[in-house]
Amino acid sequence: MNIGLLGMGTVGGGVYNAIVERDLGLSVKRILDCRALPGLEKLQTAAFQTILDDPSIDLVVETMGGDEPAFGFVLAALNAHKHVVTSNKLLVSAHYRELHEAAAQNGVQFRYTAAAGGGIPWLYNLARAKRCDDILSIQGVINGTTNFILDGMYTQNGDFDEMLSEAQRLGYAERDPSADIDALDTQRKCALSASLAFDAYVPAASIPTAGIRHITKEDIAYCKNLGRVCRLMFYASRADEGVCAQVEPVFVPGDSAAATIRGCGNMITLTGKHLGELTMIGQGAGREPTGVAVVQDILDIAQGLIQAPFSTAEAAVCATAPYRYYVRKDGAQYVSEPISAAQIHKEGADFFARIAE
Repeated sequence: MNIGLLGMGTVGGGVYNAIVERDLGLSVKRILDCRALPGLEKLQTAAFQTILDDPSIDLVVETMGGDEPAFGFVLAALNAHKHVVTSNKLLVSAHYRELHEAAAQNGVQFRYTAAAGGGIPWLYNLARAKRCDDILSIQGVINGTTNFILDGMYTQNGDFDEMLSEAQRLGYAERDPSADIDALDTQRKCALSASLAFDAYVPAASIPTAGIRHITKEDIAYCKNLGRVCRLMFYASRADEGVCAQVEPVFVPGDSAAATIRGCGNMITLTGKHLGELTMIGQGAGREPTGVAVVQDILDIAQGLIQAPFSTAEAAVCATAPYRYYVRKDGAQYVSEPISAAQIHKEGADFFARIAE
């Protein structure tokens, strides 16, 4: 199978390495990138049309990130009857319906296992589990950057700005970390996971979401006094009226599995009607783990494995059950009575976190 690779950055480099290091029956024929790529000049092109017009290229891998021009390139590739694999959760969550429908109309596959969980085969195993079971709920820690920050604040007594700077220095956080610390990255991954788990399109913007931008040492100290550890988590479950979902900081019990996730680690759990709980733990990001996850999708297509069906019918996102919340507002710290996610968002607190029982 011949591949056109869009982008040779962190993930694109991981994809390229995973392909050339093994005899997988795959060949990178063209690489779209405007930067100099020493040693790859014969493969490199600065014009996407070169890839689109090449009938020998069967599949396009998009690792550019962002919305445009990635969306335009991916849609054009699908309409040119080329399979597409991507790790771009923003792209998929923003254009879920249109891209799935384009793939179906053109008889090709559109896969994005690496878009949630990175190197963890989360979406892959979620799709397998739902083939013969009813998924009741999904939840977990699915953003390594925020976990690195929160873990450092807890174990090293660091403040938020200090740990964010360290994450940026190590390459875990972008120069503009908004998508991570405002939980938009987790929100998108929650939307993709819920859409797959519950056979309905869950728009990311419909999920109540709170990040960790305003967390302080005082919040962490209060959390410790409760015998808990703070984690940014997503949660979604099947409900009669649609799908319940939310993304927010959570004070988890100190002896829980989520409390043990160190550094940039991820932990994601699905609960099936018959399967019960299945938890996956590992590195949720990184050049090589994410690159390998992308190549696994390519191999599934090359081997003719049929993709799980996807519904583009939009799900109603309903209110979650009331929970107790830790709240810091106007300098006061307290634990609330049970309250819904919608209500806590209306409170206008400086920072809040759900108290997990």
